[in-house]
Amino acid sequence: MVAAVLVVLGAPDVGAQSSNGGRGDLPLTVPSGYDGETPAPLVVLLHGYTSSGQGQDAYMGFSALADRYGFLFVAPDGTQEEGGRQSRFWNASDACCNFGGSAVDDSAYLISVIDAVKAIYQVDTRRVFLIGHSNGGFMSYRMAHDHPDVIAAIASVAGADQARERATPARPVHILQIHGTADSTIAFEGGE
Repeated sequence: MVAAVLVVLGAPDVGAQSSNGGRGDLPLTVPSGYDGETPAPLVVLLHGYTSSGQGQDAYMGFSALADRYGFLFVAPDGTQEEGGRQSRFWNASDACCNFGGSAVDDSAYLISVIDAVKAIYQVDTRRVFLIGHSNGGFMSYRMAHDHPDVIAAIASVAGADQARERATPARPVHILQIHGTADSTIAFEGGE
């Protein structure tokens, strides 16, 4: 891979790039086999509470798989808390982790990230995937509910959906839920 910095989502160079999506650098990995003509899947990794996009990728290692499997990869940062710990979080649900009551719309932010990548790269719109860990898992569920026309599938690792029922999305979204039943931080059953 070739490393480059993409200051304002510009030219589609191959390699590790970044852009400022309003929350600091937005790391974007473009597989070396990307030719600019063939649509590629897009994988979006959502970090857990107190982490970051880069921190979550360092833990899970998805950017290292982009070349082998031919997908575009982005790991954005959630909203930064005001005061207190100033940790990053996704405003996904009442269950986790918007402790300060921020009105930020992370769903709209993530759609803007996806749209920015689509504006420059050939994205296979049938293969936009979200992977979320903990609070990022909650956010992946919210995105599946809010944007079933954009999101093809989600994988939630140690995250959950709200315990209360919601309307069925207008279009099916595939879900992989990976969660221990003895998790004492995030209940397997979901929550509020």
